[in-house]
Amino acid sequence: MSRLDCEEAVAHLYDYLKLELTPDLVEEVRTHLDRCCDCAGHARFEQQFLQMLEARVSKETCPNEVRARIVAALRAAARGS
Repeated sequence: MSRLDCEEAVAHLYDYLKLELTPDLVEEVRTHLDRCCDCAGHARFEQQFLQMLEARVSKETCPNEVRARIVAALRAAARGS
């Protein structure tokens, strides 16, 4: 197993946090984060940011009047095609 440097670990960080890496890469990133305080801190920040973003996005809804205007515009565009 190769060892990732900080640049490589950070490049894989988003996919690592979103659970989108291969098992081998997960292990390499995890090993790097266990050994590197700077990258581990970066990973904690990114994880908190993603959690906040996901919580915020899941709370946002499109107002009914906006949704109705979008649907009407799409229908009008479809009729015009």
